[in-house]
Amino acid sequence: MIKVLPGHIANLIAAGEVVQRPSSVVKELIENAVDADAQNIQVIIKDSGRTLIQIIDDGCGMSPEDAKTAFLRHATSKIATKEDLNSIHTFGFRGEALASICSVAEVTLRTKRAEDQTGSEIRYAESQLISQEPVATPNGSNFLVRNIFYNVPARRKFLKSDATEFRQITQEFTRIALTRPNLSFRLIHNNNQVFHLDPAPLKKRIQEVAGKEMIKELVELSVETSIVNISGYIGKPEDARKTAGNQYLFVNNRYFRSPYFQKAILKAYEGLIPDGYLPSFFIFFQTDPQKIDVNIHPSKTEVKFQDDYAIFDFLTSTVKESLGKNSFMPSIEFDMEGAPEIPKVQTGHYVPPPKIDYDPLFNPFKDENNRISSNNVIDIDRQFHNFPQDNFLNSNGQRIYNISEEPGVIFSESGSHNQKPILQIAGKYIATTIKSGIVLVDISRSRERILYERFLATLSTGHNLSQQTLFPQEVEVGSTTLSILSENLQTIRQMGFDMTIQESKIILNGLPEGFSELSDNLGPVIDNLTTELSEDGRDFAAKSKEQLAAQLARSGARGKREQLNNLEAQTLVDTLFACNEPNYTPAGNRCFTIIDAAEIENRFFN
Repeated sequence: MIKVLPGHIANLIAAGEVVQRPSSVVKELIENAVDADAQNIQVIIKDSGRTLIQIIDDGCGMSPEDAKTAFLRHATSKIATKEDLNSIHTFGFRGEALASICSVAEVTLRTKRAEDQTGSEIRYAESQLISQEPVATPNGSNFLVRNIFYNVPARRKFLKSDATEFRQITQEFTRIALTRPNLSFRLIHNNNQVFHLDPAPLKKRIQEVAGKEMIKELVELSVETSIVNISGYIGKPEDARKTAGNQYLFVNNRYFRSPYFQKAILKAYEGLIPDGYLPSFFIFFQTDPQKIDVNIHPSKTEVKFQDDYAIFDFLTSTVKESLGKNSFMPSIEFDMEGAPEIPKVQTGHYVPPPKIDYDPLFNPFKDENNRISSNNVIDIDRQFHNFPQDNFLNSNGQRIYNISEEPGVIFSESGSHNQKPILQIAGKYIATTIKSGIVLVDISRSRERILYERFLATLSTGHNLSQQTLFPQEVEVGSTTLSILSENLQTIRQMGFDMTIQESKIILNGLPEGFSELSDNLGPVIDNLTTELSEDGRDFAAKSKEQLAAQLARSGARGKREQLNNLEAQTLVDTLFACNEPNYTPAGNRCFTIIDAAEIENRFFN
């Protein structure tokens, strides 16, 4: 038998689409406040939305009759005819939000119009009107949503941790705040102010929500076409990161997701950023509302474009043009103050080159009696390389090569000291010669293997991983990263990061051994660490020593570093072959490969 569902059951089903978690409530109510022409919007959260979500605005407010009607399904002031669906300029329009929210939570609304003497307070629970009475309240609306999913235990049970849920709330808050930089927003969580955003230009609003360091990365983007106008900011290629979080697309001031348009952006960055990295972008489309459909998904985060193929090409070319106009090649600026004046060379006059005085017979390895001692050479070299004296074995126990064949420094029977050439390729590989041919070493993978064995040894002995830094290191991070780090702070400290968290930055007083050389550029390291920690439901504290060491090594090896000098490159090679298993990373990727003389000859003559 087919029956028509009762209203409260139908509302529960609709709530499953509209209200998926506390952040969904925050999104819908902030959007309603914006649509009500509010200039100041305050969001108060307790227990990541489980206990309380309160949205206060100074918008137009509602009459007692409208306030009561607003909680009914499909009650809206945004559309009246089917033609209105083709020219939607507001966030909400379907009238499902309040009906869905009051079906899964206890809702109290206090609202007042400027022309009314008193306001009205309405209480709803399980889609039923509990009470309505006059009340003294400021102009605008004040929504209080308590005990979300109290009547749907299964939904409440599957909510994530407080940090994860609040991170989702922050993301929704940020997306709307970016679309309205002319409005004032405040976000308070458990009596702590997270954001206080005054009206500001878009670039400053981006800086306030994404971190102070973001302002250094941004490049302006602007183009006008007959189909769409594109504006906003994109990040510099060198600041691309593996973590997603600063990728925003908006159409007519509405946030939306689009893997298709993200592909267009990444296409413009081809050859400028490594695979798997994402640039930051804050891109706004302005187009005719009749050429888009925002009603294809309940959360309205998917938008269908009538001219998506043309917009794809416009977007790619616009990003490329902006990257081209803003040269990213490093420039050298010389300080000429106090520099000696160099006279101009007169044409036809010979100027002899400057002479350098040096002792051609000087040998730093000779002792006081002018004799070369191989012991002195070894002692000096060990200070820099500390290379092994044992044979190198692969995973099968087979010898790879002994000390006389090892890449780098070798010693002949006569005691002479020879340095084999070191060549770096594309900043990713080290090439050097061995007796049988050439060895190519992957820099990043080698560092990962070295750090892994170092961390594993430290964890196995129970020693503290952290080494105190000479000066505290401050790193500016975005709100999403801050939330992830806060959620996993105990685990991060166990991993050797002596970290404290303040407002929009973290302070590092200690780093794991092996991270000290990255202390001047810890941003990418923190990003990689955040990526490792961001997957929901993973308990890092329960990881085995091998897993924890591998995770640390992976984060440290992928940090952004400058080009290695010859000594650093040689030290890396020496240290790799001193490892117990130099052939592979913990994940099984090859650290180096050998091209023997036969293969080289084959390439030339076949």
